[in-house]
Amino acid sequence: MNRFAGTAVVILALCGWLPATTHAQDDLKLTPEKMSSLGYVPREDSAAVPNQPYRRYFTTDRFGREITFYLSAGPAKQGLLPLVVYIEGSGSASLFHESKGKVVPAGGHIVVQEVADGRARVLIVEKPGVKFLDEPRTEEEQSGSVEFRREHTLERWAEAVEAAIRATGRVPGVRPGKVLVIGHSEGGLVACRVARELPEVVTHVASLAGGGPSQLFDLITLTRSGSFFRSISEDPEVRVRHVCDRWRDILADPQSTEKIFFGFAYRRWSSFLASSPMEELTSVHAKIYVAQGADDDAVDPASGDALDAHLRAKGKDVVYDRVAGANHSFRIKAMPKVDGWQQLMERIVEWFLLR
Repeated sequence: MNRFAGTAVVILALCGWLPATTHAQDDLKLTPEKMSSLGYVPREDSAAVPNQPYRRYFTTDRFGREITFYLSAGPAKQGLLPLVVYIEGSGSASLFHESKGKVVPAGGHIVVQEVADGRARVLIVEKPGVKFLDEPRTEEEQSGSVEFRREHTLERWAEAVEAAIRATGRVPGVRPGKVLVIGHSEGGLVACRVARELPEVVTHVASLAGGGPSQLFDLITLTRSGSFFRSISEDPEVRVRHVCDRWRDILADPQSTEKIFFGFAYRRWSSFLASSPMEELTSVHAKIYVAQGADDDAVDPASGDALDAHLRAKGKDVVYDRVAGANHSFRIKAMPKVDGWQQLMERIVEWFLLR
């Protein structure tokens, strides 16, 4: 690979924003004009998001899609600040909702912004197929629009985030060379994929209740324990057979956007379950933070334990934050006045800034 093939490539590499991945190899074959036409160029919206500390931007990814992302404002005299990327969990809702005529944040990102304010810029990305202020209200709407069900695969969602990160690298005030990607729940796997595909950009990655082995492990173990599909049968093994039968159905029609299992299209399941944080992080050289609630009933805590053990066995630089009594959102039932989510974000941001 000729690392000096094109002035634009040299500039990106010097700024620390060029990923050494298959995608980067494709970029190296392009002229600067073609790179610009393909995207990764930030286009700022004319107005800020109402009532929110973000500016809205657009860029074009390698699939030719317009990606919408939001970047927290940086103080005018603050200078260059590192970047924190937050990737939300599953669902087809926008990062913002409307309540009583005002735009309000959704999905937990505002806590990240508040904790990092003045010390880092925060980047959040709308999922392709989700429009600003989209808020599913019925069970039918939960699986998302036709466009969302088509676009929501691990590869295509990760590329949207990567495009936003690359575009953000061209925004004034963002410091190159220090980037943290945080993913919660489903977003944990996406964060791991982004860290693997942007090794020269992402320096730190955090997976929060993101599992360890494939999500199929969590589906089976939590179904057996009765957390999932209790209505199917009181017999744990009957419930597990139900999940395994549905998985065989998914494998028989893996690209279907119309067939739904457990709230998501078959296309989503076949894509996300084809990998795992274990697989993605094995080749990552970034510093790693794994957080897991001990009372999580959406991801088996054993998944976090397994991921921690796997990474340590591979000699990775990993911090394992296993939070006693915490649920999937890191709320602690026995301590209702404690904001476990905020405390976790404070620990992660401090870890990022100090290491």
